[in-house]
Amino acid sequence: RFFDIIELASKFYYKSLLESAEAASARAYLTERGLSEETIREWQVGYSSDSWDGMINFLKSKGYGENEIFASGLSVKKEGTGRFYDRFRGRIMFPIRNINGAPVAFSARVTPEKEATEKMGKYINSPTTLIYDKSRIIFGLDKAKQEIKKRDLVVLAEGQMDVITAHQHGFKNVVASSGTALSADQLNLLKRFTDNIALSFDMDKAGEMAAERGIREA
Repeated sequence: RFFDIIELASKFYYKSLLESAEAASARAYLTERGLSEETIREWQVGYSSDSWDGMINFLKSKGYGENEIFASGLSVKKEGTGRFYDRFRGRIMFPIRNINGAPVAFSARVTPEKEATEKMGKYINSPTTLIYDKSRIIFGLDKAKQEIKKRDLVVLAEGQMDVITAHQHGFKNVVASSGTALSADQLNLLKRFTDNIALSFDMDKAGEMAAERGIREA
């Protein structure tokens, strides 16, 4: 049921990106970043409305209970009340898929016009759930695994947009560890396809730190 919940949520966010007037700035940002309609559809990039209960109400209408929605990582419980509200609100949504291509979680980017005032950070991610453990998932590996095997090389980038943009331009052996240091489980996943890892991070302090972490783990 968790897999079904995340799959439904992914489709809901994608539909919202395409059709919601509220998502205009998100669409403009993705266009400015050079993503084509085909790429957005392929990766099911979406948008979460700036609503406290839009996702909860949608999933409840599909027969899922509040506790299931909470346990799937899509809602947060308000302390002292027992009430729930949507975890992701007003953000560009990137589904995170397991190696078989099933969506299991989300990474959510604040829209550009809210970056200066956003208190929760530029990106927030799903918490650990029964179907998602960030130390065991590599973003884009479901789409990149055959090309990695073919080239005998994996390119590790910093974030989701880096991976999606690279794939759109034909570099389909690019993946991301989504801002975390490579874990032993992630390395074992990659070693199923190649022993060769190249790091491609931003030339800033955060990129340097990510590269150092990656080298230490690799």
